[in-house]
Amino acid sequence: MPALGLLLEYPIFESYSKRVASVNEKLQSDDPEYRPSIDFEVHRTQLDDFKQNYIYSKMRSIEDQFGIFDGWVRSIDAYAGHDLEYLNPKGVIPASAVVKRGEYRNNPFREKKRFDATTFPAGTGAANAVSIEEEESSGDEETLPLDKEELADLEG
Repeated sequence: MPALGLLLEYPIFESYSKRVASVNEKLQSDDPEYRPSIDFEVHRTQLDDFKQNYIYSKMRSIEDQFGIFDGWVRSIDAYAGHDLEYLNPKGVIPASAVVKRGEYRNNPFREKKRFDATTFPAGTGAANAVSIEEEESSGDEETLPLDKEELADLEG
């Protein structure tokens, strides 16, 4: 979800403020080298209102209309290859999940283009929901390449 990627949930400038405080001890507040410390807690209510009105509400609206996150999670669950084996409870990256340039992989993971969408047409939720359902049921699923034995079986 693009809006979530742009969200810096809780900016922390503690180390900056400490460093500035030590420099500011030697300066007057009207000195051009004087830098005020940064504290976002002063603006917490405005920040929370902004996030709610312009980020979270939009994310929920897009998800309600288009089901992008739900579809993405289902595509991850349905994937049967090795590329995502690093998503495991131990957090260990197995050798089978390491993608090497130029090396052939059976069933590589490929996301559908709609999961990378950054814009969504306003007021076309029903039309887009139909096209998304068509995309998912169209049978355009990426098929695995067949080896010689499987090809021979298909040919009879």
